[in-house]
Amino acid sequence: MARLIITHQGAVIKEYELKKEKITVGRKPSNDIILDDPTVSGVHAAFLHIKNTYVEDMNSTNGIKLNGKTINKRELNHGDLIQIGQHEFKFIDDTVQDFESTVIIAPPVQASPVKKQPVKASVVITQGSKAGESILLNKPYTKLGSANQVAVIARRGESFYLMPMTGGARGDSPKLNGKRIGAESMLLSSGDIIEVAATQFKFQID
Repeated sequence: MARLIITHQGAVIKEYELKKEKITVGRKPSNDIILDDPTVSGVHAAFLHIKNTYVEDMNSTNGIKLNGKTINKRELNHGDLIQIGQHEFKFIDDTVQDFESTVIIAPPVQASPVKKQPVKASVVITQGSKAGESILLNKPYTKLGSANQVAVIARRGESFYLMPMTGGARGDSPKLNGKRIGAESMLLSSGDIIEVAATQFKFQID
């Protein structure tokens, strides 16, 4: 089974199974997935699920992005992230996920099995009202900021990405190492400094 996990501002709002050959996304009530988002067109995009799964832009005003890049139509792979307006769709292929979780490769006879520890990361508040506090990044999405300015740190495997979600009153985006980021997700490295809503965070791999 293939499915979509839909998030908004870092919070999971819905999970949708791809049971039909064509699933439309947009603001109109006639869509299969309705998004209450002013940046989304009436019929914005479609997911085509036959043998494989594809996402297609339906001539929308603001377009769609696949893993941070603007596309018109593309086949999806397990774990892909599709941005439609202020919403993000994560494509899950359960057949791939089940295979990845059950396949075991036996080590050589004389080799001792080594268990790989998952990467642990956190952000430490260096400036702001809660300076000194640490936030563990142990979820797929962790929201930073306030109602006026929000950014999300997304975990994708062993990598972490900074994603802007909303801007301030002047449309200011969060900063990464002193520079404002655009609409695309930014790969984080240990020691990076993030500024969101007058609060400064230091990203670190523990």
